[in-house]
Amino acid sequence: MDKDELLERYEALGEESDFLAAKPLFEAELREREERGQPDAEVFRQYGYLLHCHGRIAIRHAIDAYERSIALNPGNDKARAMWIGAKAELEEEEHAVTLYRERVAAAPGDVRELRLLARAYLAARDFDAARPVIDEGLALAPDDNVLICDRADVKAARGDPEGALADWRRARELDPGPGNMGPVYSTAFLLEREGRLAEAAESWEQIIDGCDAEGWELTAVWPRQELQRLRGLLAAMNKTDPDR
Repeated sequence: MDKDELLERYEALGEESDFLAAKPLFEAELREREERGQPDAEVFRQYGYLLHCHGRIAIRHAIDAYERSIALNPGNDKARAMWIGAKAELEEEEHAVTLYRERVAAAPGDVRELRLLARAYLAARDFDAARPVIDEGLALAPDDNVLICDRADVKAARGDPEGALADWRRARELDPGPGNMGPVYSTAFLLEREGRLAEAAESWEQIIDGCDAEGWELTAVWPRQELQRLRGLLAAMNKTDPDR
């Protein structure tokens, strides 16, 4: 079969063997066309669609694995949060919202269920619905680290960067350990979006220091790359405007 037939089969059947056969054929054609100086937009589109289909199928398998994990250990909230995120990636976020609305209704005042419902709303990017759920949870558990981070996400999305940064700082104060670096990552991303590159670089340095202290060499690879990239941007800006 040629690459077009394999792509059609993979789209219809989702067989990994068809993907593995099609991928090198597309890559070989793309490479040959580039070498001839004749890149083809349609071949790029087809190749992109092949990878897109593969990604969606892989996410579907991930959802199945998360559901198996939850069935074996219903208290594994990390698996539940990952399931919520994967469902959102497939544009099935309403499944998660409906499930956790029902669970909250069945267990009023349960902070854990409120936390999961807030996560479902955030994955759906429904910040207006997420905020009252977060506030209800924090009224019951004011120092809940996860809900404080969720509130920061809402504030960041609603154009309140200072409020978001304050919540992430509070989350780190409550749990300064290496397993709670999420607020620092979020801080770095927001500071860069706000154009505060020097402060963003400081956040990456904090992450790297935490990784080094734990001996997490691989975990530190990407933060080091981000820090280097930001330092390059700052150096370029200083050359353009030495008075910055």
